[in-house]
Amino acid sequence: MRVRWTTLWAPVLAALAATGAELADLVDPAVQPEVLGQGYGFCEGPAVDGAGNVYFSDGRNDRIHVYRPGRPVEVFHGESLDANGMMLNSKGELVVCEGAAYRVSAFDVATGAKRVLVGGGPQREFNEPNDLTIDRQDGFYFTDPNYRHRGQPAIRKEDVYYVAPDGSVRVVSTVCQKPNGILLTRDNKTLYVADNGGRCIYRYDVVGPGRLTNETRWVELDAGPDGMTLDEHGHLYVACGRAGIRVFRPDGTAVGTILPDTYASNVVFGGPDLKTLFITSRDRFLGLRMKVRGIPSLAPSP
Repeated sequence: MRVRWTTLWAPVLAALAATGAELADLVDPAVQPEVLGQGYGFCEGPAVDGAGNVYFSDGRNDRIHVYRPGRPVEVFHGESLDANGMMLNSKGELVVCEGAAYRVSAFDVATGAKRVLVGGGPQREFNEPNDLTIDRQDGFYFTDPNYRHRGQPAIRKEDVYYVAPDGSVRVVSTVCQKPNGILLTRDNKTLYVADNGGRCIYRYDVVGPGRLTNETRWVELDAGPDGMTLDEHGHLYVACGRAGIRVFRPDGTAVGTILPDTYASNVVFGGPDLKTLFITSRDRFLGLRMKVRGIPSLAPSP
C-alpha cells in the first residue's frame, strides 16, 4: 500500500505546531558553514539529485557546477546561458532556467546534452526565467522577472507560469511585483512564491497540475526573498540576500534567522543523509550541517 507523504508526516507536523520548533531544534547555533567552493561570478540555483549531490549555477560565467560530497567542486556544463534556478526531474534531468537565452532547458546529467522545454525561439517570449519547481507529473512552474542581467528590456509583465508535460504554457499567478523563488511542497498541494519586489511570500493551494486557488499573502519580510527550500517537518527556508536565511513554520510564524551576516541567494538540503543545508553566497558555495533533513529529490537514486 502506498502511504501518502501527508499521512506519514501528519503526527510530526501536529507535534511541531503544538510545541513550536525553535531555531536550535533545527541547527546548532555554534556550527559555522564550510566553504566548499569559491571564486565564482555569482552562485545560484542549488539542486540536489537522488544521491545527495548538489548542482549549482554561476550565471555570470555561464557555467553549472556539481559538488559530490568528499570531492572538490567540478564544472558540470560550461555552456549554459545565465543559468539561475534549477531542479532535477523524475527522469534525472537537470531542468534549468537560462535567463539570458529566455528559456528553460533540460540537461542530461550523464551526457550534458541539452533540450529546450520552453522559450528560446526566434521570437522572444519571456523576460528572464529565474527559478522553477517541478511537480510529480514533470510539469513545472517558473517565475519570469526581469533583473536585466544582460541589459535586456522587459517584454511583458513579470508573472508566474506553468508548463505542462505536453509543453503547453499558461500564466498561473500575476500578483507579484518581481516573482523570484518558487517551491512546491512534497505532496504537491501547496505552492510558495517569493515576491522579491513586494518583500513577501505568497501561498497557494494546488488543486491540480497548474491549477491554483486561495492566493494568500502569507509572510511579510523586511528583505527581498530569493530561493527557498523545505525540511522534513515543513519549515520553509527563505534566502534573503544580505539578511541571511529566514525560517518559517508551516503555519507561517517565524522561527528565526540562520546566518544573519551571510549573503544567501538560494538554499537546498543535500548530502547522502540530506542533513546539510547548501547555500549559494555570491562568489562562494557553502555547506551547513543541520539537525533536520530536507525533502528527497524527484530524481531517481543511483
